[in-house]
Amino acid sequence: MKFGVIFIISWLALVGSLVSAQDELSEPEYSVIFEKDVPIRVRDGTVLRADVYRPDVPQGSTEKFPALLSLSAYQKAMDRILPHEPPFTHVERPEPDWWVPRGYTLVFIDTRGTGTSPGQSDLWSMQEAWDYYDAIEWAADQPWSNGKVGLVGVSYYAITQWNVSSLQPPSLTTIVPWEGWADMYRDSVFHGGIFNQGFYGRWWLDVRGKQLLENTRADNSAALSEDLIYNFMAHRLDSPWWDEVKSRAQFDKITVPLYSSGNWGGWNHHMRGNVDGYVRSASIYKKLEMHIGGHTDAFYSDEGKHEMLRWYDYWLKDKDTGIMDEPPVKLCIRTSVRECEWRFENEWPLARTQYRRYYLNPGAAGVVQGAVHDAMLTATPPSGEGQLTYPTGPEAYSRGLAGQPTLTFVTEPMSEDVEITGHSNLVMWVSSETDDMDIFAYLRNMAPDGTVETATRGILRVALRKLNPELSTPYRPYHTHDEEQKLTPGEVVPVQVEIWA
Repeated sequence: MKFGVIFIISWLALVGSLVSAQDELSEPEYSVIFEKDVPIRVRDGTVLRADVYRPDVPQGSTEKFPALLSLSAYQKAMDRILPHEPPFTHVERPEPDWWVPRGYTLVFIDTRGTGTSPGQSDLWSMQEAWDYYDAIEWAADQPWSNGKVGLVGVSYYAITQWNVSSLQPPSLTTIVPWEGWADMYRDSVFHGGIFNQGFYGRWWLDVRGKQLLENTRADNSAALSEDLIYNFMAHRLDSPWWDEVKSRAQFDKITVPLYSSGNWGGWNHHMRGNVDGYVRSASIYKKLEMHIGGHTDAFYSDEGKHEMLRWYDYWLKDKDTGIMDEPPVKLCIRTSVRECEWRFENEWPLARTQYRRYYLNPGAAGVVQGAVHDAMLTATPPSGEGQLTYPTGPEAYSRGLAGQPTLTFVTEPMSEDVEITGHSNLVMWVSSETDDMDIFAYLRNMAPDGTVETATRGILRVALRKLNPELSTPYRPYHTHDEEQKLTPGEVVPVQVEIWA
């Protein structure tokens, strides 16, 4: 089988100093009270179980505290960092021994049908979102509560924040979704219309297996009994199922103040949701922060906790921390793979971005070893029409090309530093000997010594190339993914591939 690339254009986004305020932050002054498996009754009578960590106050004290809630399927009793130093350290959730002494009550909830919560589990569903809604209202009504509720956590704990905030619980005061996707279909399950099998095959096995360790499934046969992978594959196209059975952010209904924290390295999963959640939500008060490092590194860092405390103190305790005096976008711009420099911006995408066209030129670059075609990326269009073909499937294996780059396009060495911050669009004209093809496009930085680092990527199933004209821009396509447009073998069609910011 052969694929042909006739002509390609890619749009690249080319683009401060930090502002410091006199912070008035909560200081540690309380010891911790721990209450295990506290019941939370939701609207259909099901009882969820939560672990509650709250400040210890003298008997008779009327002091009340805001609540920070976290909900997931990861089992509150198990998901810990070994060897439990400090004793309450949990993966992807806040540390009680850091937050509670500063006057916050933490509530960690097992979602329905997981951990110690009974019932039929249905992950990332409307049922789960409504359960979380009821838990938020429960927390606001507790005798220790000041009536204000914030949400906190990474990954699953961030995803559920997007989902429940779309329902607008009256007592929800703010959310801080930290590295969490917002559109379940596009951001996570079907990247570019292609099933994310590598992640979900492993993740689903891991989550279900851990339920056996605490006898959750032995005690409750409905625990994680959903055939999640089958349901995903049965809904390969975007449809109302992803909104009405499962749940995803309804951006026009998210009005709560939000702080969206994303990771430049999260292009394989969460980054798109953090950016979209900031840009498209209807919240008047919102911020976007982009950092680097491992999945939870920034969340548990002193800098990360300090930033979250400034946000929560402002919205949940009415403290003037100065955080709302700063510009809404805070970016850590990479200077190397593991280093970056912080700066503030006033918007996203950056208003001063210079979008430049680069053309994929079939002329040989002679730089990348092992590529089927090592071609050029030029600022001027090729002098004439060109075509590059490459094998796939059994033919690629027989020629020893499996796992090798097929088409690479390299610029001339840069004469000066160039910053790429924002969205990019890869425009291609393609044909195939089959009725479909998958495109995996990587944007990489090549050092003078030839070493290469991936900055981001975009992928697309060509049969799902139809665009939403209302949401698409010249530098960022938005695909509907609701209709298959199969290829006629040999027919040349244009496609646009979203390269994640």
